[in-house]
Amino acid sequence: MTDLKFNQGTLILESYSGEVDLPCFFWDDRSRQWRAKALYYDEILCWLKARRISFEDRAAKISNLKLRIRMKLQLRSYQKEGVQAWIDHGCRGSVCLPTGSGKTWVALKAMEHIKQSTLVVMPTIDLMNQWYDLISDAFGIEVGILGGGYHEVREITVTTYDSAYIHMDKYGDRFGLLIFDEIHHLPAATYSHIPEMSMAPFRLGLTATYERPDGFHGKLERLIGPVIYEKTIKELEGDHLAKYETMKIAVDLTAHEKQDYEKNRQFYENYIRDKGIKFYGSDLTAFLQESAYDPKARKAFLARLRSRRIILGAQRKLEVLESILKRHHADRIIIFTQNNDLVYDISQVFLVPALTHHTKAVERKWILDSFRKGTYSVLVTSKVLNEGVDVPNANIAVVLSGSASPVEHLQRLGRILRKSKGKRAVLYELVTRGTKESQISYMRRRSDAYQ
Repeated sequence: MTDLKFNQGTLILESYSGEVDLPCFFWDDRSRQWRAKALYYDEILCWLKARRISFEDRAAKISNLKLRIRMKLQLRSYQKEGVQAWIDHGCRGSVCLPTGSGKTWVALKAMEHIKQSTLVVMPTIDLMNQWYDLISDAFGIEVGILGGGYHEVREITVTTYDSAYIHMDKYGDRFGLLIFDEIHHLPAATYSHIPEMSMAPFRLGLTATYERPDGFHGKLERLIGPVIYEKTIKELEGDHLAKYETMKIAVDLTAHEKQDYEKNRQFYENYIRDKGIKFYGSDLTAFLQESAYDPKARKAFLARLRSRRIILGAQRKLEVLESILKRHHADRIIIFTQNNDLVYDISQVFLVPALTHHTKAVERKWILDSFRKGTYSVLVTSKVLNEGVDVPNANIAVVLSGSASPVEHLQRLGRILRKSKGKRAVLYELVTRGTKESQISYMRRRSDAYQ
């Protein structure tokens, strides 16, 4: 009798003496067994059954559950469509909905439909805690936590990408459904092993920003399934998301800033032109390595940093920011910057709380709770609020600086789009005129949300 077993994130076929050309399997010389990625569990079962091969499935430890959402839940039309599209596609694939549109409700209905042990994976501990509360309240069951100091694996478990990567070789046989929140993180080199080490036949990806600048989102179709449903911010604006407008404000450098910026920019650009260095790939990597030991390369690198700091933290941006804060004194405002130094400068100048990756978990929770309650009406951050944080009352975003990534810009816009009665959101983008930041702004606004 042939046995199918789970072994450290893979499947092995013991005592098999049939066709040599097995699908999905390879011969492992070390263990002298046929081995396959756990990802192909469902495909392997179908192949064995289709050829009437006698086998014992000793791999799966998937539990069937009696899941029923106990809270009153009325899905919006697009949420229903997303769930149905996923079911129609064999319960595999990604649903792409804007921030604030209720992607988590799609996941809960998917869990209720499958009724099997489920692992929900997300990028941060804050998000993990939010999912834990939501699932516990929705189904009234004990939910396991894997990560953040906890190692409690239950039939329904929440975890982070980091923890799932570390432990999936042990628990890849336990879950019938995988749910990945913010699935654009999954194609990273290590994280992509998570779905490969899992036998789960059913998989759901959720995100507001599916495409990655590096193009690696192309991996997701093999790991999770294709995009099977998508709605954009523009399609949901007004009816399901707050009405909004975006305002791009150009500011000038002061005479001193302009002189300093041009001097540093010129030095850096002369250096890379003389060396024939490109702005990307192996050339840029070699330049960064060279700057560690070559004084001239080091000086060029510091000149590049200095020119960027000047345009990202221009003095007149702070003057415009002060005007915006006065104009919107009765609103809830999030200020976004590219680096932490500027976050702390703004925090001190305007006496507003700062959130960075250095902020301790307890302080971070206290600041966000105070913002939601209205104790604070303004907070400043770098990148930690780009995704995965629920701040429903925020209605004004001020982008003082950021990357060229359209994904990041959409995430920041999404923070202020949670629907409420009479709400109108505004995103201000401040850009230094006549500098590289104009090009950065053009690149990050390449989305129909900004048309």
